[in-house]
Amino acid sequence: MRIHCLVTGHVRAKAGQRGVRRYLLDDWRDEAMPVNVFLVEHPDGLCLFDAGQTALATAPGWFPRWQPFLRLSRFELEPEDEVAPQLRARGIEPRQVGRVVLSHLHTDHVGGLDAFGHAEVVVPRLEWERATGLGGRIRGYLPQYWPDGLEPTLVDFDGGSIGPFASSHDVVGDGRLLLVPTPGHTPGHAALLVRDRERSWLLVGDLVHTAAELERVAPAIAEWSRAEDVGVLAAHDPSAGALLGGTS
Repeated sequence: MRIHCLVTGHVRAKAGQRGVRRYLLDDWRDEAMPVNVFLVEHPDGLCLFDAGQTALATAPGWFPRWQPFLRLSRFELEPEDEVAPQLRARGIEPRQVGRVVLSHLHTDHVGGLDAFGHAEVVVPRLEWERATGLGGRIRGYLPQYWPDGLEPTLVDFDGGSIGPFASSHDVVGDGRLLLVPTPGHTPGHAALLVRDRERSWLLVGDLVHTAAELERVAPAIAEWSRAEDVGVLAAHDPSAGALLGGTS
């Protein structure tokens, strides 16, 4: 299987670490992080892991002013940076993507979903329940911007354990794409294990910002990844494309 890293714009965080100043007064960081989306060429068809951000997120008023969490990040992208144009630039039409697997439902992971109304959308059930309705909006999700009529396939992780993961969900049914629970960034967060003969990869979403952080944040997963020679690809890692090397 081949994996492509698509960069759907960048996100810039506030410079402060914590406290009221971070919300109201602090400047933005000098460096911006990419918003990575990963396309997996599976024998069963194309599978997208996360859907990236929408350029609408750069417009004034798009984020609710009452939600403090949404003041901590600033998104920087043009319409051509969205995932659908990124795919077309590689000769792939969005309708060719049959499945979209979401690590979680924060805005920079679901912003491009409108282009995939035809596809199966796979979401952990706990994440869906926490992100929908008024409770979801209070927690910092933006369900009001999701595609109308979105009816995802909800995952309960009733499959067997693998390595440090107590359970799993076989996305396709051949054991090559396994969704595994990785709570932390959100309680319902998940990662996608892409198992291949030549090299396996763990797409970790926002479990960490970069692969280098995994040792500190999730040492058991880091140890297993080293032992099994599983590469780690994160949603905001500037090095993700380089880590993929010739497979990207």
